[in-house]
Amino acid sequence: MAYVMHTTFQLQNTNKPDDTNYIRQIYIKNKNWNTEPAPIHIEDKTTNFEKILKTKKITKQLNGRNLRNLTYPQSVTLRLLKQNNNLTIKPTDKNLGPAIMETNKYVLQILKEHLLTKDYERLTEDSAKHKINDINRTLKSYITDNFASL
Repeated sequence: MAYVMHTTFQLQNTNKPDDTNYIRQIYIKNKNWNTEPAPIHIEDKTTNFEKILKTKKITKQLNGRNLRNLTYPQSVTLRLLKQNNNLTIKPTDKNLGPAIMETNKYVLQILKEHLLTKDYERLTEDSAKHKINDINRTLKSYITDNFASL
């Protein structure tokens, strides 16, 4: 909370014109940017407010209230979608939210885009088992040889 308050105060006190279209969601927080503290009276009020939030007085007043950002029907729908094995829910790029696809179509798309290219080789069941056994033997020997340092 203090970081947001400091940032807001600092940005408001710069001589930047108000005609800029600032959209908070498309910016990434710069972890190396340190804000200057606000005036002491604002810092004191913020500190007191944070202390009040942490007390049981506030939490007692909130008991029994819905504090979720989804409505009940939205929560039920989301739960049903998660439980449905015929659907695959994946995040999209560029922070556009989730995408939902039928699982069989998703698997086919992955196979076409990745596994059925010249970069991959399809193995027979026997050769796959042989490779797995080789990897197991190699890992066991590494563990046995380096047991003291592990």
